Amino acid sequence: MGCKCNKIGPVVEPIPVKDRVPVRNHDPTKPVTYSSGEELFDDDQLITSLINPQKTRTIGAFATDKDFIEIEVADSQAFNNSFTHRRQLAIDNRSYRTTIESWRPNSLQQLVNAIKSLSNNKSLIDYHWIIFYWITCNIKYDTVSYFSKNYADQSAESVFRTKMGVCAGYANIYKYLCDQLNISCEIVSGYSKGYGFDNREGAPTETDHAWNAVEIDHHWYLIESTWSAGHLTDEKLFKHQFDSYYFCPRPNEMIYHHLPENNKWQLLKKPIQMKQYLQMPKIHPKYFQLNLNLISPRHQAYVELLPKKPYALVLIRAPADVHLMAHLNLHDQEIEGGHRVVFDDRNQLYRCYFAPVSIGKYQIKIFGKRGEADEGKYSHVLDLTLDIKQLPTNPISFPKTWKTFFDLNLNVISPKNTHLIKIDNGMTHAEVLIRTPDNVGLLGQLTQINGEKIEGGHQVFYDRHKDLWRCKFAPNHDGIFDAAIFGKKNSDTSHYTSVVSFKIDAKHIPIPPLSYPVTWQAFYDLDLRIEAPQNRAVAVWSDNASFSEIRISAPDDVQLGCSIAFNDKKESNCDLAQFDNNKQQWQLLFAPQRTGQHKLVVYAQRQSDTQTSSRSVVQFDLNVTKLRKAIQFPTTYTQFQTNKCRIYEPINGILKKGTTVLIHCFIPGATEVRLQVDSNWVETKGYKDPILKTEVKVGSNDVVIYAKYGQKTNYDGLVRYSVK
Repeated sequence: MGCKCNKIGPVVEPIPVKDRVPVRNHDPTKPVTYSSGEELFDDDQLITSLINPQKTRTIGAFATDKDFIEIEVADSQAFNNSFTHRRQLAIDNRSYRTTIESWRPNSLQQLVNAIKSLSNNKSLIDYHWIIFYWITCNIKYDTVSYFSKNYADQSAESVFRTKMGVCAGYANIYKYLCDQLNISCEIVSGYSKGYGFDNREGAPTETDHAWNAVEIDHHWYLIESTWSAGHLTDEKLFKHQFDSYYFCPRPNEMIYHHLPENNKWQLLKKPIQMKQYLQMPKIHPKYFQLNLNLISPRHQAYVELLPKKPYALVLIRAPADVHLMAHLNLHDQEIEGGHRVVFDDRNQLYRCYFAPVSIGKYQIKIFGKRGEADEGKYSHVLDLTLDIKQLPTNPISFPKTWKTFFDLNLNVISPKNTHLIKIDNGMTHAEVLIRTPDNVGLLGQLTQINGEKIEGGHQVFYDRHKDLWRCKFAPNHDGIFDAAIFGKKNSDTSHYTSVVSFKIDAKHIPIPPLSYPVTWQAFYDLDLRIEAPQNRAVAVWSDNASFSEIRISAPDDVQLGCSIAFNDKKESNCDLAQFDNNKQQWQLLFAPQRTGQHKLVVYAQRQSDTQTSSRSVVQFDLNVTKLRKAIQFPTTYTQFQTNKCRIYEPINGILKKGTTVLIHCFIPGATEVRLQVDSNWVETKGYKDPILKTEVKVGSNDVVIYAKYGQKTNYDGLVRYSVK
């Protein structure tokens, strides 16, 4: 039969949805956006020239290349509705499968008898399905023979006995069983785009595969039991993975990966030749099942860079419920940042961009799935080749994007044309700028390549002055990091989801490294600025201290407050927010009561905004390693912060009974200041705007400072000290 080198089908494993999931934007009123916002991608005119709406949706229908023969099935009635329906009924018959799987024949004759019994009074389609299913379930591909080229006996008897064979063995036992049942069957020798095809140079000199052709109701059909049984893995092992597609597939689809030696078994109206066969793209069954249409390159397995561009472009039309993703591989390794897949709303097709990073022969792998469910799996649909003999002057790469990126209509302003951001020469951080619609919010996260999160490694906020999002990332040591950005509509109650990520290559990071405290959008909306501690997410703690300090600058009409928490429980009277008039800064003081990790939160409110309570604006960590003496602050009231007062002493809010203490405060703008001791008013002459400086003998009860402002007749409470 002339079949010496027996190929088995390509590796076509479904891949899980875990990486890029670019999909179409379903709102056709929105413009197409691209994930880096580059001016590079001005391909509209070219794409228009590549699209011909008069052509049909089948790849073989295009005939613009002079050497390309239009691919049409010779027997137009072979795949009529009746046959297609009966074929599917046989495939879906679970009783057939269960019965066949239970068989344990000891001889070929016993197997023939079992097939006769099960197919009695059934159609020829059922006969063939029963034969096909038994072979594909019971015969394993003989990898030892294949890779050693020392082929074992491939007769039907030997294949049945060993339950192993190469393609010749699969074809031989299929024909033997058909002959015993007196049904027409032929062995077809030819060429296939199976395992090892990608590494071949030039046209094959001899046949390398075998399959079958069968006659059913005066029509001929192809049978490919070898590829239906499974495939070879990268480890050169056979993996059983049944695929019913190869039971009577359409000849105009099979021709993309099976070329019979005898033209008549192409079953095509006009047979193609080896030259055209080798030029045609490598297409997998899922391509046809998803009803895809390769617009460009037409008929060709090879892709070229666009004129004067550092990237190649593949155009694919797909039904509305089909989604695509892709890889760009070199030497079987995926090129990070090597591809981008975008759905073009205007032309209703996928634009698949591929950017090489060096000279070499690249493999373009495209995957598809039907439906929106993220838990679905993408299946291999198409392979193309990108052969780069000269690298573009300005090579580019693409950041990693997800479905939500396109759904939210995002646009990366900077960095452009790269997925990799380099930090070196004393730089402390990287910054990504993204423009979004008004109703979209973003978050960020910096992780090491092993997935470990970098605390204080990111800061993401909306810059209303520039009308864009600033996403800052600060690695804490040299190495490779993932800078991930998440997004969602503000009205969406669900969680933020991944939208885009970049790789960061950090070298010579300064010590100590920059880190960011947790900030909320209100921090930036209120134009706040951290004065101390600068460039770090952890507040300063000295072993001999009783409190820690944070300083923040704010506009005149903004007042701040604060709190300290241990194990997520707020401490009482352990925080003090006051205004330092000399430095024009807010001084936020925190007095921990024990050692350990604490959270320090600062709140802010615009004084004119009486309808909204103070909002969280920034959070620091505080690690108390040693506590000499725990203190509590005096209680302060709203007018204390509103009038920007400050306590100089005593800073400890607990006074000792019977002692005389000096009270020294900054109280600006008051017309009168009075003290209350033991619930009695104490006359004081120690206030001269804005300074209160007076001595008080502490009684048994609280000491309270009051102030009167303007024409008011009542006094406002400012500060309360407790007594022990």
